[in-house]
Amino acid sequence: MPKTEGTEIIELEKGVYARLHDGLTNAGIIIGDDSVMVIDSLRVPSFARDLISDIKYISDKPIKFVIDTHSHWDHSWGNEEFPEATIIGHQNCYKEMIDLEWNKQWREKVVNSGDSWSEEAKLVKITPPNQTFEKTMRLYFGGREIILRYLGKAHTSGDIFIHLPDSNILFTGDVAQNEGMPFFGDSYPDEWPSTDDKLIDFSVDKFIAGHGPIGDYDDLVNARNFLHKFIKEIKNCINENQNEYDTTIKMINLLEPEFGHWRGFDRLKTAVPDIFKKLT
Repeated sequence: MPKTEGTEIIELEKGVYARLHDGLTNAGIIIGDDSVMVIDSLRVPSFARDLISDIKYISDKPIKFVIDTHSHWDHSWGNEEFPEATIIGHQNCYKEMIDLEWNKQWREKVVNSGDSWSEEAKLVKITPPNQTFEKTMRLYFGGREIILRYLGKAHTSGDIFIHLPDSNILFTGDVAQNEGMPFFGDSYPDEWPSTDDKLIDFSVDKFIAGHGPIGDYDDLVNARNFLHKFIKEIKNCINENQNEYDTTIKMINLLEPEFGHWRGFDRLKTAVPDIFKKLT
């Protein structure tokens, strides 16, 4: 199957695919009776166009639905390439994507990163969801039940999970990854552990995160366990009146034996200060 360089398209079950992009952002593809549903539109319009091109090798049906797992640019700034689609997200995702200051900060960060897509990011027309929900949305698409769930604040204020209960498939966005460190800059550390506890109540054989390889239920539990330990130990350091620098060193030394092989472990030197500031 022809595809964009660096990507892999994996059929999870008939009509349901994970499009994994090495080192970048994953997407989901679900084929319905007369249309296609996409999970996450990727980082800038050119990436969305590559995704659309890849989907054409799977199906010639039009893309009528896009689901934003959350508001972050690398998952939603391709939305403008789907002008005829219904774009679904949580109400908080919508609020973040129309927040002028939020948009300004993220655009400046991306434009100044020096990455190959930085120039394109200057021109992105940030396009929020046009259909939102608060707790649960149930869809019937292509003969399958698809449940969208909001479990609380975590990685952002508007993370949602896409569950296919008949096949035990779950799309988790950036809340839980298979042996990968999430980004904590916009997170809610007091609420994230509770959200993760609810997440593992899903019936899951395979989960597809926003980044990294496909995981199974044990990998989902491991992601939850890391998050709990990470937040708890930082809180312990704060309660012991340790400063930010000493907390960072302690956390890296504490977590490295168990999690040092995880993708992005080196980002702990910025992740710990992010959480430390939020909790103090």
